[in-house]
Amino acid sequence: MKINNNIQALNAYRNLYQNQAATSKNLERLSSGLRINRAADDAAGLAISEKMRSQIRGLKQAERNSLDGISLMQTAEGAMTEVHSMLQRMRELAVQAANDTNTTEDREQIQKEIDQLRLEIDSIASKTEFNTRKLLDGSSAADTQFALTNETGLVDVPVVTNASMKTGDYQVTVASGSIALNLKLTQPEAGVQDASVISSELADFQAQDLKLGEYSIVVTNYATEGGTMSATIEVFDPDGFSIGSKAAEIGNSGNAGVIAIGEPGKQIEIDTSKITKAGTAKIKIEYNATVSIQKKDGADYEDITFDKTITTSNGVIKHGGMELKFDSQMAEGVTQFTLTNKALAFQIGANTNQNVMIDVPQLSTVKLGIDEINVLDHKSANEAIFKLEKAINQISSTRSKLGATQNRLEHTINNLQVTHENLTSAESRIRDADMALEMTEFTRNNILNQSAQAMLAQANQLPQGVLQLLQG
Repeated sequence: MKINNNIQALNAYRNLYQNQAATSKNLERLSSGLRINRAADDAAGLAISEKMRSQIRGLKQAERNSLDGISLMQTAEGAMTEVHSMLQRMRELAVQAANDTNTTEDREQIQKEIDQLRLEIDSIASKTEFNTRKLLDGSSAADTQFALTNETGLVDVPVVTNASMKTGDYQVTVASGSIALNLKLTQPEAGVQDASVISSELADFQAQDLKLGEYSIVVTNYATEGGTMSATIEVFDPDGFSIGSKAAEIGNSGNAGVIAIGEPGKQIEIDTSKITKAGTAKIKIEYNATVSIQKKDGADYEDITFDKTITTSNGVIKHGGMELKFDSQMAEGVTQFTLTNKALAFQIGANTNQNVMIDVPQLSTVKLGIDEINVLDHKSANEAIFKLEKAINQISSTRSKLGATQNRLEHTINNLQVTHENLTSAESRIRDADMALEMTEFTRNNILNQSAQAMLAQANQLPQGVLQLLQG
């Protein structure tokens, strides 16, 4: 027996200390609900769960961002709904004014209402805002401006169709030897069997000022006298406006041949020998062109698209996130322009650059092309109808794009919610305490504490036996 060291008491004390530490940890987990309260509890688990927490909080904020984005687009679309309504009313008034039952005074009264509606459209475009951010004044759009060079015949600055296009200097290249003019018969009437009713000289670029698109050759007043067939031939451009008419012999009549209809420099030459009866033949004038787009990188322009051969019947080519509008004088060469992208970016993810871009164009009467319309005579009223139709289509296209983006964001929100739920579940398995297990461990350690305390008391009594030996 020894009295300098009580090994049994030391052993009981060590177990008591360990049990008390375990009980303390059980109490900490039960009171916090967390399995990991400090890095020492699970260093790897803490690092993983903190990364997950960052994602979880980011996903929740991205969900709120998406809801805010939907609210912004609903605000913009609400304003566009009113613009749409006013444009429809203006078109209705233009149709009314085109009727020659109206007097000059009647048309002046109609014009007054149109002028007021124009003013209100400009007011909506300048004042519509969300969280003090202007929406329809062009400050949320991707704008392009021509640089020094426009060799290809672009009639307007390129329109950005991909709102994620980056700000910078760009150029459009129409490849050498790539342009071809096609004539295509789309409605074989008036005895016309192929597109050769239009002189082949047109394909040799003798009428470059003509618009691309579908032309109507309307044959009326057909008559036969003494074996000679004659008719009145009128040509309508793709917008439905007459470019001119002529009376001529047709078919196999002796004097049938090529006639020119239209203003000098904008004439279509018709081979009347190809026409054999009354009716309306339609022929499409279109271009084939090989187009590519480059972006300036330092001192050089680098390709951002491959060369693509595109057929267009209206002069509009969509390529590389751009909408390019050419006239009939489309030519080989380069057009340079600068793009300034001020499109709105909605952060819809938890990480960098997880966003969706939305371009809200300016909706002033100038941009809509209706700032100078008038209905003071029959011709002007018809031109107003055409311009208002284009403006209505432009608003419809913009509203459609906003609606599609809203639907996209709703699906984005659904995905964010599911991802948030699953990631929270994974983080919980790492970090949260299992309350049932912790309570079981707490009860066990509490019993062991009491047992260790009792055994320590017994161990402390053992040295008392040495006194009995000394007394004996």
